[in-house]
Amino acid sequence: MSLKKSLYIGGLSPTATPTIIKAAFIPFGEIRDVDVPMDYKTGKNKGFCFLTYVDASDCAEALYNMDGSELLDRTLNVKYSSEDKDYNPNSEAVWKGEKWIKEHGVGGDGAEEEERKIQALKEINGPGD
Repeated sequence: MSLKKSLYIGGLSPTATPTIIKAAFIPFGEIRDVDVPMDYKTGKNKGFCFLTYVDASDCAEALYNMDGSELLDRTLNVKYSSEDKDYNPNSEAVWKGEKWIKEHGVGGDGAEEEERKIQALKEINGPGD
């Protein structure tokens, strides 16, 4: 039996929400997290999500029962996720750290970078109106 606790769930309907996904998968065990990537232009999900169980045996049971099943008139493609992440609810995004900001040259409100781009365009295009 696999020790993985996370599933990739593909084939989601654009109307599937984390609440609907949890409701479909909760019969197999306690769910730690559901991550549903969103398309912010359309406001709908991207058609897949990652679901993490507390217990690996619950994850295996969900995979066995839900792969090929239907949810909101769509056939689900359920697989173990390629990598189980260590769950840390106190973790921060990598771009919030000083090291990332220094390496990528991003900071402040972006006004300096925007001014530099405008100056570079003026040099390329010549004087404008």
